[in-house]
Amino acid sequence: MERFLVLLVSLLFSSLNAESEKSFYDDHTRGWHWYEIEPRFNDPKDQKSVFSPYPATEELKQYQASLEEAKAAAVMYPTPQNVFNYQRMQYEMMQKSGKFAEVWMQNVYKNPDIDYTQKFPVSQSARHIYLAEQRKHIEDKIRKLSKEYGLFFFFRNDCPYCDAFGSAVKGFSEKYDWEVLAISELGEKHRLFKRNVRDNGLAETWGVSTYPSVFAVNPKTGHVIPIAIGMISIQEMEERIIAIIGEMPESNGEEA
Repeated sequence: MERFLVLLVSLLFSSLNAESEKSFYDDHTRGWHWYEIEPRFNDPKDQKSVFSPYPATEELKQYQASLEEAKAAAVMYPTPQNVFNYQRMQYEMMQKSGKFAEVWMQNVYKNPDIDYTQKFPVSQSARHIYLAEQRKHIEDKIRKLSKEYGLFFFFRNDCPYCDAFGSAVKGFSEKYDWEVLAISELGEKHRLFKRNVRDNGLAETWGVSTYPSVFAVNPKTGHVIPIAIGMISIQEMEERIIAIIGEMPESNGEEA
């Protein structure tokens, strides 16, 4: 994580463009004989905001401009001094990136509410538990939906994919105790399902142009959920259902 943050800040430095920044001691327009207080940065004793005469975004842009100029000089005129100047600025940038990553992780450790791994664990043992809980959550939501919706399976007997996909639909329906109504244009019977009916215009109404297709339908509200257009896996059907019902408003325990 810390190495990732160092890389993130390094990319941030390399993504901005602005005019070159002059350091406090290199700014000859102010001169060396004027009395000025050098800005303070990263004082560990100061827990307040760091003082700067410029907005932080402007400082970052100016620093980036200086870095880009040093890089250009080193590439176009690779004298030992030019290359050294660029190397020194790169080293300074990496120090800043490392400090940012260090403070970032300190804040994460002290404030669990901003720790991403608390919600999405990365350790192998915790990850297995997390995935198992996620799987249980998904299956519970689908089982709840199956009590309010029925499955409409559109197929054709001359479609080889329909026959193969019928096995997946059968397994899916048995897993979630979901009733299936097999619908065909000519009223053919599917070998895996008991309930078979002839299409009465639903395919045209719902825009079914691909076979096989599966829809979940609430007979009370008429709400339709497209679960599969074409042949997909049981896991993909589950993921599509969860994605779609996550957008559905709830009203008195029923999806509208």
